[in-house]
Amino acid sequence: MANEETYLQNLLANRKIVRNYIETTKEFPELKKVIDYAIKIPTAGFSRGIEFVHVSKKENINKLAYLANEESYVEKGFNKWISNSLSIYLILINEKAYHDRYSEKDKKNSTQSSDWIVPYWYVDAGAAMMNCMLLIEEIGLKSGFLGSHNMKSAEIKSLIKIPESYQLLGFVTAGIEGKASSIKKNVPKKKITHYEYFNK
Repeated sequence: MANEETYLQNLLANRKIVRNYIETTKEFPELKKVIDYAIKIPTAGFSRGIEFVHVSKKENINKLAYLANEESYVEKGFNKWISNSLSIYLILINEKAYHDRYSEKDKKNSTQSSDWIVPYWYVDAGAAMMNCMLLIEEIGLKSGFLGSHNMKSAEIKSLIKIPESYQLLGFVTAGIEGKASSIKKNVPKKKITHYEYFNK
């Protein structure tokens, strides 16, 4: 029927950020394939400057949770999240790949990457992040995101052997949703979609 939601519309309508997972021994082999498809994104000039690292070993997940300051959240009354993840996907930005691409002959008449008003490597990284989250939702799990401003990025890069020149955007987590924290969040509703013209 014309008014029925498509599969993607339904997936998007029910997707939400989840930052409280339960521990489980159940395995989800589909998680290994997530980055194969999450990386299928357009990149400015086909620079291919976005990369992923998939972390699934419990030992490394626990180390990432520590370096992402999980304990400070737990002390505030929030539930464990990162350490209970089944997988963590680190999103990396290789800015140099964009500058190298836009220094090539076929891009000499283009606006140079150093002059972009919006750095498109962040746009591309956001597209990869959303792909990753939707693929996790499709498996039947929940996803969350933590930005690098909330973690010890330099130590994480050292742990995962990420080149110093790469930026760590943050990471997407995958897990089984647990009971929500008792801490209430008051998020005011506001109009964020507009048609034809911006209006309040």
